[in-house]
Amino acid sequence: MLGADRGQGMDVRARGQAGRWGLRMLMAALACGATASATAQSSPHARSVLGPWVGTYVCSQGLTGLTLSITEATPARASALFHFYADPRNPRVPTGCFTMNGTYDPASGRLQLKGKEWLLKASGYRVVHFDGHVDAEGRSFTGQVSGAPSCKRFDLGRTAPPATPPPACAVAIPVARAGLHDAGRIVEALSADGRIDLDILFDFARATLRPESLPQLDELGRVLQTPALAARRIGIHGHTDAVGEADANLRLSRQRAAAVAEYLGRTFGIAASRLDVQGFGESRLKRPDAPDADANRRVAIVLLD
Repeated sequence: MLGADRGQGMDVRARGQAGRWGLRMLMAALACGATASATAQSSPHARSVLGPWVGTYVCSQGLTGLTLSITEATPARASALFHFYADPRNPRVPTGCFTMNGTYDPASGRLQLKGKEWLLKASGYRVVHFDGHVDAEGRSFTGQVSGAPSCKRFDLGRTAPPATPPPACAVAIPVARAGLHDAGRIVEALSADGRIDLDILFDFARATLRPESLPQLDELGRVLQTPALAARRIGIHGHTDAVGEADANLRLSRQRAAAVAEYLGRTFGIAASRLDVQGFGESRLKRPDAPDADANRRVAIVLLD
């Protein structure tokens, strides 16, 4: 089933040293972080900012524990859950949570979030706003707090385990998908194989993207904006399982690939001329031994010329 698609990957692996060098450099930056000068010259932060960030912030109540769960981060929109609680050094702080919305600039790493709606309100507390930067390695998120008396700085990282939110707060956190590939894994696969299969979810028998698939597409969008790939043509190839009529599956696979291309163009400004949108229906099953398996329903991202 993957014969032709894997052939594309083999063609990519046979390309000149320049293309391979660019991808390797990008992988190194994602895995290890670049030096300060390289970071200043390099592009967008391809490392993901999604998921939980744990640390503290300071306002009039003093040092306060915080788990900030970022569920969406694009130039057009960012969303997060702000869950605060007592730090061991300041045990009198209550627990509360609210939603946040804002924007993320991948080029600079700047993430701005404004407090919006209380889910669990602590008496006397106000929603606050964050204006900060994610470092080039995607390991720290620091900046200024505003919106309440005596607010100062926040300092968040990836190393501490996130606090378990109360039930009132947990409803705002999407369930993490096991198949989610972050930017680093996408680049690694493209560099090694010239392709990657993404588990993009759609409404049943339709080409409507489901919300839980957007973080995956946001990771892909950031990767496609990096210098190593910004000039490359990309194949977006839709595949289905073998359930139903073959003609209907072929049509649906094309529509779903087109939906992915439309999202990348609308959200990240990726030109349609860079994207080769095709649908193969059930003709290239990933699991030919199991024609109805979930693995057959996928969108393949393929490096072209």
